[in-house]
Amino acid sequence: MSRLARAALRAYPPSFRERYGAELAALVEDLRPSTAGTVNLWLGAARAWVRPPLAASARPRLEASISVVWIAWCAACLLAPAVSKALLDQPTGPVDPVARHLLLGASIAWGLGCVLAVAGAGLLTWRVLVPAVRARRWQALRPLLPALVLGPVVVLALAALVASAEPTAAGSTTLVLGSIWSAGLVAFLAVAGAGPAVTLRRLHPDAGVLRVPALLAVGLAGLLALMTVASTLAVVAAGGAALLDSRAVVVGVLAVGVLASTAAVVSAARAVPAALARSR
Repeated sequence: MSRLARAALRAYPPSFRERYGAELAALVEDLRPSTAGTVNLWLGAARAWVRPPLAASARPRLEASISVVWIAWCAACLLAPAVSKALLDQPTGPVDPVARHLLLGASIAWGLGCVLAVAGAGLLTWRVLVPAVRARRWQALRPLLPALVLGPVVVLALAALVASAEPTAAGSTTLVLGSIWSAGLVAFLAVAGAGPAVTLRRLHPDAGVLRVPALLAVGLAGLLALMTVASTLAVVAAGGAALLDSRAVVVGVLAVGVLASTAAVVSAARAVPAALARSR
């Protein structure tokens, strides 16, 4: 089996791998390796995320939805601040009032989303991570290490960047520190999204523990979609001239927001029946 085929098998949702992973892996092993077969595996993984088969229990569905929404939030959580900065910090004169109201709505959705994200993460930390630490399940907790290391580095880099912004500081130093901080922030968001998702999959908490975080994830997905829509409409209302040199960055951030919010809403919607159902 090729590396791409193994990666495709790992890309299937946890609920799919739990029920069919061993059978699918055995089937791939028996078949002759081919490019077409690998492509079909990747397409099957995509279809399984969009339209997953019914799971044998609620836990895999809840676990998958929490992970997808969390990763989506980490990927797009800077959408509203980035669009607001791009539109409001330009020397092109006042921004259209409609755009300002839309930016306010996106900022409110962002703030409420942060509250839900912290609430869900705190609940899972208390009910899942703390018992795992007490049980010394270090192998399952290891994916959290990159975020724990990068977090303080990003904070220290931001402090250095703010200090270098003084009038007496050299402009080149500010530019270098800004580039380092931006790269570090992107890396931190990547590991902060993927690390907890992998840890949650390895710890396999009970469905009862996941139900409230899953409902919080449903609300978080809705706020992410609202923030994306409001930010997009604000850019449209402000017009392309208001973006100046930040047009490419804003378009890229909006594209990430659209993809992330779509994945989050689809996955969260599929978690609602499992979150409201009785334990099985």
